[in-house]
Amino acid sequence: MAASDDTLDAMNEVHGREKPDDVGVGEWIWGALQGDFNAERSTGQIGFDMVVSLFPIVDTVCDLRDLCANIRQYRRDPDNKITLFFIATTAVGFFPEAGTVVKSALRLVWVYLKPIIKHADDITNVGKLVTAANRACDAALPKITEYLQHNRVLKWATDGKIPDLYRFLAQAIREAAEKISPAKLGRLLDEKIGDLKALLHKIRPAVPSTVREHIDEFLKLIDAVRRRMSGAIQQFTQPVRTVLKVLAKRLDDQAWRVQVYQTNRGWIAPMSEAGAAKLINAKPPRWAKKRPKNIKHPPLEMSKKDIEALMRKNPNHPPLQDWLIKTFSKNGGLRPDKIKGPAKLYRIVDPSNEGAGIFWMTEEEFKALKNRDEWREKFAVKPDWNQNGWVVEYEIKEGESLAVWRGPAASQELAGTDRYLEGGGEQIVFFPSFRDEMARPLPRVDKATGRELTDREGNLDRRVEFTDITGQLAPAKLRTKIVDPHIKGPMSTGWGAADYTEEEAQRILLTVPLAQ
Repeated sequence: MAASDDTLDAMNEVHGREKPDDVGVGEWIWGALQGDFNAERSTGQIGFDMVVSLFPIVDTVCDLRDLCANIRQYRRDPDNKITLFFIATTAVGFFPEAGTVVKSALRLVWVYLKPIIKHADDITNVGKLVTAANRACDAALPKITEYLQHNRVLKWATDGKIPDLYRFLAQAIREAAEKISPAKLGRLLDEKIGDLKALLHKIRPAVPSTVREHIDEFLKLIDAVRRRMSGAIQQFTQPVRTVLKVLAKRLDDQAWRVQVYQTNRGWIAPMSEAGAAKLINAKPPRWAKKRPKNIKHPPLEMSKKDIEALMRKNPNHPPLQDWLIKTFSKNGGLRPDKIKGPAKLYRIVDPSNEGAGIFWMTEEEFKALKNRDEWREKFAVKPDWNQNGWVVEYEIKEGESLAVWRGPAASQELAGTDRYLEGGGEQIVFFPSFRDEMARPLPRVDKATGRELTDREGNLDRRVEFTDITGQLAPAKLRTKIVDPHIKGPMSTGWGAADYTEEEAQRILLTVPLAQ
């Protein structure tokens, strides 16, 4: 009796209203399973589903209700690839490893993905599917966030000692993507259909004869489609895996974004090169000067032979490469030096820069800077390289010496504009002994292939995907810890953490004339 009462309570929640006194438990359960499943649910209905599914038995009933809807859809058009794909997505929620909270997040994404998928090509074309998955995640993430803040979810996370729900979800979904296979997908659906049959057989004796006839018809339908349906969805294993990988990445990135915003107050996001160009063209800042025919500090150029000769003379200095040499000005060049302690060097950073980077300035140069504009202009640091806001200090102690290259910074052209950064400030180049600890987010997903992206060295691209203040994608690495014992900080510069606030950027962009 207790089990029946639990099931009835669950169905009350899913169906959204109390059972009338003149309707039996079995008839009520049948009505809930067959009743008001709505493929075009409102945001409120979706939120209601998420909350009621926090109750374990209700979660199971939600699974069976969704399965009934899938069976009806399959009966209408068994060859429809879109229907089969979404049946496959439902089956992912039957993974035994996927707890209630994970399944609820997945349900939200499937609900928002369904109206975006219009044609079979939206599934079979990986590029289109990744785009659709990202759009669905854009819509679902606010609701997922709202769901994760529900007091029942927070209590569950606290009891389970889960420090970060976004990261927990991301990891669970990523693991599901790795484990999914055609055979497993088909088997999970078949097992859940078995559960549905068992429930229907259980309630059959408790319903009127007219309802019993409908249940019998539905049981026959289940037997007719069960094997074909479980087999047909297996072809969609790879598309489902692609969507899971996209969702896992988006949730993992959200976890890192929340963390970096909490620990770096005032920082907005990295700046993309295209976004910087938009703002500079619309309203050139003081540091972005009109590019003359002959720039003030053209880059230094050296032949391979000269580079090798310079390194032989200074074997303990940092290795020189062509790209590094070009960061120095032709007017002044670079020269080897050994800085003896006690001395301090300084480096401006934002959360996406290593504190233990290679470009520094002397204490004298740093203290002479009045603001961010002077720093950006003198040291020719592009906005898409560094949004600034913090400074780190490298201490060379008494008795220590540091082999460095030093010289004026070369000018830098600002791509997509007729502007440039003048340069000329004396930069110090050396390689700190210890690299920073960097965040290890989930790999980025290639929008064309659905595979993991790699960098130029063949390593997984683990950048977090930000959107800059102009709406452009701006992937960035994130620093988690500076470990070099010589480096102190980061400490605030007092200059603010970005060149533009979001409000300023929007105001500037509103002045840009529309293209004719």
